[in-house]
Amino acid sequence: MVDFASMLFGDFQDSIVATFGDTIGWVVGHSLIVGLVALVWYTWIGRNHIRTQSGWGMPEIRDIATILAVTMAQYIVYTSNLDYPEWPALAIAFSATMFARWCINVLN
Repeated sequence: MVDFASMLFGDFQDSIVATFGDTIGWVVGHSLIVGLVALVWYTWIGRNHIRTQSGWGMPEIRDIATILAVTMAQYIVYTSNLDYPEWPALAIAFSATMFARWCINVLN
């Protein structure tokens, strides 16, 4: 049997096999792949409904992209230049980004 789940999931699939055994682990891993493909397919089919009914437009998407970009830029500075640990650096970067966003939206 070809084990696509091990190629896709790596160590996670090894944990599934260690938990359930070879046969059931193979079935669980491949069921996860089928489920993910079905979820992507269902999302692709309903993309127009999601786009029109979600309430999100270009301003919200642009806002989310800006938050992610600024947070990641700060995270890189904190971890590479200032040697912060990963999770505290991410928390500080996100907090600083949201504070700056609040200052721009409320105080401006």
